[in-house]
Amino acid sequence: MPEPLPLSPWRESLYQYLATLALVLGAWYLGWRWTASLNQHALWFSVPVVVAESCAYLAWALFAYNLWRTAARPSRSAPHWISECVSELAAPHRPLAVDVCVVTCDEEAALVRQSLECAKRLVYPYRIEIRLHLYDAGHRPAMKQLADSLEVAYLVPEEQDGLGTHNLRRIVEETRGDFIVFCDADTRMFPSFLEHTLGYFRDPAVAWVQTPQWYDDVPQGIPLGDVLGHRFGPTGRAVAKVCEAVAGPVWIGRDPYGSDPALFFDVIQRRRDRADAACSCGAGAVYRSDALAEAVDLVRVRRVGKAVGRFAKGIRDQECRADFVESVTRQAAADAGVAPYHLRESEHFYASMVLHGCRGRRWRSVLHPRAESRMSSPQTPREAVVRRFRRTLGLMEIALRDNPVFSRGLSLPQRLLYVQTLWSSFGCLWHSVFLLAPIVFLYTGIAPVAAYSPQFFIHLLPFLLTAELAMMTGTWGVSCFRHRAASLALLPVDLHALWAVMRGRRFPMVAQSKRARDLSRLAEFRIAATALTLGGMFFAVARFAFGSHPDPSGLLVNGLWGLYNVVLLSGTVSLSARNVSVESPSAQEVQA
Repeated sequence: MPEPLPLSPWRESLYQYLATLALVLGAWYLGWRWTASLNQHALWFSVPVVVAESCAYLAWALFAYNLWRTAARPSRSAPHWISECVSELAAPHRPLAVDVCVVTCDEEAALVRQSLECAKRLVYPYRIEIRLHLYDAGHRPAMKQLADSLEVAYLVPEEQDGLGTHNLRRIVEETRGDFIVFCDADTRMFPSFLEHTLGYFRDPAVAWVQTPQWYDDVPQGIPLGDVLGHRFGPTGRAVAKVCEAVAGPVWIGRDPYGSDPALFFDVIQRRRDRADAACSCGAGAVYRSDALAEAVDLVRVRRVGKAVGRFAKGIRDQECRADFVESVTRQAAADAGVAPYHLRESEHFYASMVLHGCRGRRWRSVLHPRAESRMSSPQTPREAVVRRFRRTLGLMEIALRDNPVFSRGLSLPQRLLYVQTLWSSFGCLWHSVFLLAPIVFLYTGIAPVAAYSPQFFIHLLPFLLTAELAMMTGTWGVSCFRHRAASLALLPVDLHALWAVMRGRRFPMVAQSKRARDLSRLAEFRIAATALTLGGMFFAVARFAFGSHPDPSGLLVNGLWGLYNVVLLSGTVSLSARNVSVESPSAQEVQA
């Protein structure tokens, strides 16, 4: 099991210096791009490129803020009684009660059984009441038999109404413990899970604790020093040491599907913890039951309140109107039983924003730095694509349809960090421009800038170099290359998710057919993008050789740009490397 990244004050200070310098240089570059470098003869091309650059800079600036500082959360001893976890003086002096919920849809029974058996082996230093639940979103008789054989409670969704399966709402309603642990079908908890996580709830304001997701089946690869040393001897090892002194440890052949969550949990989530903005990811999360119940009520009130507010506009007295809206809303929400977590694909992320934004209670969250369970990484291209599609679609739907980021209750740092996550989900828009821009230039000679002059390089190169050094320092030992490669290689998946959200498609509508329309064919996309880029490079070089290419500087810039795109497209052991044609996920895959 990997150890958490060690804290280093000097490295953090170096990162803050480099990030600040990169932010300034990036703003300087963009200011110059907008005011002095647009190609006035091809604004149809120049403006989209500079807009994409501006969007990417904003994404980078938000990410740089995310990585700004790490705040270590000291662990606390496991509580003996529930009275140690609440602020009420009259709290009962009794053992803790915990509900452990394993959620499944279409996973194999053997995998679900293994997760349930691991949950049955949980230990705790004091007396505790643990109740196991199997939540079967697929309504499968085999799961009912499995639950009966292991003597665990069996839960199924009550409805399929076009808004999702409401996992959180259903589980909150059917459990009665002090805490709820959520697990996926492949989450195999360590016996010490509860002992190492429940201590954080000694703080009555802590609403949930998220543990890192660790895939124990991801290939770890070979150290760079061993690879270069085997091929080039001592010289190769010396080069590897220099590279790792700058970039941290480098492993060759590690994580072929780009599924290792270390960047997200060990870097991104851990840095968000300083602002109480570590979001819940579902699997491996422990919730305080009262916090989830309060969020249920708040979201019901929020959704019904929008409708009631429209009817109350005729009341002129502002105070009377506010009292009317509040009273009617609460009663209507209670009577209607509105389902709060209707964004199924990212309901835990949505719940995080709701809880952080509770104005009555300043709920806090904790990112426990050590893995307390093991999970299975995507084993097939289809599984990797389904996970990517679900995550992107859920975040986009929250951002466009029900975004609580700008509602009252969140602090400014929390708003910025949530915006960072939601904004990054739309990266497919500017990544598409960055993929097409060098291709357009190589074939047509039309540049997105007025000229590839010395001023262009003076403005661009310092920013790119400083930004790259800042990221290498801020993500020490955890490479961003896989993330960048996946963003480009899975571009059709993200674009399809955006198209689905814009069209307002709901999964039950898609599920009526045996197979939804093709999501993408990643093999064809990679081959086409690579062929177009390399073909454009050969075409432009041939024009230059025959003296018909007027801009050698532009050829160099766009050639290197296109080559970088090709490297990214080939850097992910491709979701198409096995010539697997990836279609859109089936109904069961989407509902998982």
